[in-house]
Amino acid sequence: MSRTWIWIAVGIAIGLVISLGLVYAIMPYYYNYYYGNYPGALPIGPSASNYYGGYTYGTYSISQIIKEVMEVPSYAHVYPNNNTIVFTSKDINLLVVAMMGDDAERMFNATPPSYVHGDVFVIYGLINPTLVMPAGAVVHVTFVNLDDDMYHNFVITTVTPPYPYYVMPYMGMYGGMGPQMMLFMRWLPPANYNTGYAYGYEYTFTITALGTYWYLCTYPGHAEEGMYGEIIAVGNGLSTSAYPYPTAQYPGTYYGPGWMGGMMGWW
Repeated sequence: MSRTWIWIAVGIAIGLVISLGLVYAIMPYYYNYYYGNYPGALPIGPSASNYYGGYTYGTYSISQIIKEVMEVPSYAHVYPNNNTIVFTSKDINLLVVAMMGDDAERMFNATPPSYVHGDVFVIYGLINPTLVMPAGAVVHVTFVNLDDDMYHNFVITTVTPPYPYYVMPYMGMYGGMGPQMMLFMRWLPPANYNTGYAYGYEYTFTITALGTYWYLCTYPGHAEEGMYGEIIAVGNGLSTSAYPYPTAQYPGTYYGPGWMGGMMGWW
């Protein structure tokens, strides 16, 4: 009887190994079929598997990055009154920096969302803004950590807030984390203001389906304290005056390219 149970256990173990092997063999074909393809840009589809292409890692001049994060592209429409940026191009350059919340408020004279209680992202002068873009847009991300004492990263998911302290296993549990995310989106070390350089990386992604997505930092506790923001992918040939985002939804003054130029006297 005991020998029979041993053989049963061995059979189950072999079955599990074979099953896992088949899953890993099939997954690349499944993702390529379901999410489509784009040269150099692996897409993010409705089940929010995060595949990133074009990944590079290096150091950046702090002063240059601070200058460039204030240079708004012509296709980016910044609405400070409701902390939203509307992109009207399908080829988007997105410069994102991570900072301490207090530093970001002083440096950019910006107000963070009410849910923020710690470190933040800054995108074209706004803190954790909502990003509205056409579905299928190719987004070229440059992410730089300007925080002087904390590690950060920048990843995309469909898992909605609020987030727990350990957000990475939480995202994996709810289907919002692909197998490549942990490989590519490592935490960047703090900036070195003595040398004038900060760590950053560049990668490209595309969201192929309409819907709501989220960007966040996966370092323990950061997303829990509000280090995240919303991405809304829309259709209908997005423009600032076309449904479903008419200009009337953005009260106050629209700020386009150059609206932040020299506002702090840094250059």
